[in-house]
Amino acid sequence: MLIFEERAVPAQKEKVFRYLMSGQGAPIYVLGRNKYAQRFARVVPVQAFIDDFTEEKIYMGRPVIRMADLTDDCIVVSCVVDARSLTALNRLQSVGVRKVIDYFMLSRLAPEAFEPVDYCVRNRQDILENLMLYKQVYNRLADDTSRETFTKVVRFRLSMDLEHMRGFSYAIDRQYFEDFLPFRKEEVFVDGGGYDGKTTLQFAARNKDYRRIYFFEPLPPMMEVSQRNLTFLRDILFKQKGLFSRNDRLRFDMEAGPASSLSASGQIEIGVVRLDDEVQEPITFIKLDIEGAEYEALNGAEEHIRSETPKMAVCVYHDQRDFWRIPLRVLEINDRYKVYVRHYSEGILETVMFFAPQ
Repeated sequence: MLIFEERAVPAQKEKVFRYLMSGQGAPIYVLGRNKYAQRFARVVPVQAFIDDFTEEKIYMGRPVIRMADLTDDCIVVSCVVDARSLTALNRLQSVGVRKVIDYFMLSRLAPEAFEPVDYCVRNRQDILENLMLYKQVYNRLADDTSRETFTKVVRFRLSMDLEHMRGFSYAIDRQYFEDFLPFRKEEVFVDGGGYDGKTTLQFAARNKDYRRIYFFEPLPPMMEVSQRNLTFLRDILFKQKGLFSRNDRLRFDMEAGPASSLSASGQIEIGVVRLDDEVQEPITFIKLDIEGAEYEALNGAEEHIRSETPKMAVCVYHDQRDFWRIPLRVLEINDRYKVYVRHYSEGILETVMFFAPQ
């Protein structure tokens, strides 16, 4: 049976947190140099930052040191929250550090001091308020791996306890391509959120007999990069637009790199379109990684989904609601799908829901 009940914070992490916040004198170090490290250092005095992959010596006015320089009496806060969160904790353990806590757990224990990690703003509230919807999705999943993956990822996003992510690894090379989505000749592929073109390159390498590729990327700089990277591919149509539920122009925040997304306070304006209006031929494969606009884009592809049952790989990690509203909406449009879930990182990123035609 699926169990998503709230669990107590592990005693060891609770102990490290209390010791950390008590200011008892142990040196405090931060692993990583990012916005989460900055948030922590503004609240708690930091001895130094740990980064084995830079030649810089100073960050935020404090020394930058190597992990090998740590002493066993220190406390380390890991602010590695992206694809290799567990690898970071394992490395700390390997050099003998015992008092470790990660930023995920800090954001749970002291949310007023430490803002949530991106894509985690309302996770706990949404899961606890919609348990029946999560169970409904769980019961529609097609295999044991999907059910186990869904359970572990949702438990992590509820508890912020990285122990639930044991068993996952960084595997973005196969993020949108799994054996239960077999290729066929004459594929018509939609790359929604093409970014730098790597996913389209992977598609073309795996399926040389495709018919056509529709490449959607709203940002002019990334479209230029993509066109250079994909210049040798045949039968590709570049669309400098975002996918959405209506044809419009919307504000876009382009300062977050790969995580750039629609935002009312965005610096630029982009065009967004309905896939149903933009592509007139039958589609066989849709990939969506568009930073939280996936649900809207699926609504804009309703006719293609209903009439053609294209296989789909859809990211659901940007917005907690997407774990239930995306599969339930797709199945409402077209019930002729098997639903799978896979996760391709050690942290919050890269949870993909697959829809395979039955």
